[in-house]
Amino acid sequence: MVNSVAQEKQSWASEHLDVSGYVKFLNTSSFISLDSIANDNLIHNRTNFRMYASDNLTLALELRNRLFWGTSVRAIPDFASTVENPNQDINLDAFLLNEPAILMLSTIDRLYVDYHKGKWQLILGRQRINWGKNLVWNPNDLFNAYNFLDFDYEERPGADALRAKYFTSGDSSLEFAISYADVWEDNTVALKYNFNKHQYDFQLIAAKFLNDFTLGVGWEGVIKDVGFKGELSYFMPDDRSEGNNSFVGSVSFDYYFANDMSVNVSTLYNSNGLGDVDFFGGSLTNNATIDAKNLMPNKWSLFGQFSKTFTPAITGSMASIYAVDLNSVFLTPQFTYNISQNWDFDVTGQIFYGKQENKFKNLGNSIFLRFRYSF
Repeated sequence: MVNSVAQEKQSWASEHLDVSGYVKFLNTSSFISLDSIANDNLIHNRTNFRMYASDNLTLALELRNRLFWGTSVRAIPDFASTVENPNQDINLDAFLLNEPAILMLSTIDRLYVDYHKGKWQLILGRQRINWGKNLVWNPNDLFNAYNFLDFDYEERPGADALRAKYFTSGDSSLEFAISYADVWEDNTVALKYNFNKHQYDFQLIAAKFLNDFTLGVGWEGVIKDVGFKGELSYFMPDDRSEGNNSFVGSVSFDYYFANDMSVNVSTLYNSNGLGDVDFFGGSLTNNATIDAKNLMPNKWSLFGQFSKTFTPAITGSMASIYAVDLNSVFLTPQFTYNISQNWDFDVTGQIFYGKQENKFKNLGNSIFLRFRYSF
């Protein structure tokens, strides 16, 4: 009798519960010249829990635990503030260690209830609301835009929000979302309509984005064999806010060759872009400055990426961001090796060239070595 009860409980758990995640070790070496090299280390664990309570109800909890030590922890004043999430008013962070030489931060990165029935889907809690179409820059991603250079955060930021989706037909839907903030001016309320026309997926957006009334449009399709995607957003500050109307748009093309090569090119335009090179450097290394209205601080930016799969286990790529008005370049080469079914290793570089004292020069370099075990 006891064995049958135990088997029944085990069967229920295997059917209704799911646990997955990874453990990563990341070593970073940063330098301008080889005279001085800063070395940082990060152990990064993520554990994802799912409970499929019924055919219609799913509960999700995802924990993100990071242990930092190295040069930056010791040298940067209040290093803890640089790794917290600054964009959420519900604080689900906990510092398990916060010492001058070592820091450990635990974060509830996702926590939501997903209910769906018939043509309706409701999601409440900390979640990823992904309205972007492009690989790099997403002017339509009003709730949780991300920094392309933060490659170690594959899941990307989430938002504390309520989202409701109604599937009007097989290829169209209406989606409403509202994020939580302590102050009304700091939240986002948006309505999105998805539909398919002429073999293109389109989306139309009307929103209150922080202090701006916002209209957006996005699309995804192909021109012959070339992928064609785009996102356009127009921001109009309300009467209580200072600033001008602004337009942010991004268009991208991608092509996949028969020999396991791919190319992606993209452009971004920000009508309110600036020309201050010092601000440019900080904007790409600090997630706090990234949102749908301020994806880059300058007006025109270009992106290109070339990827090649050499063997089923070995992949290489080179990506570049060029800030046209600032004459500044980010280069990101990457090499990835799949050691075994659960083990991966990659080497990533980030090289920054820019204008300083009217000279185009190397302003910083980082080399990242990363091991990952998935479970």
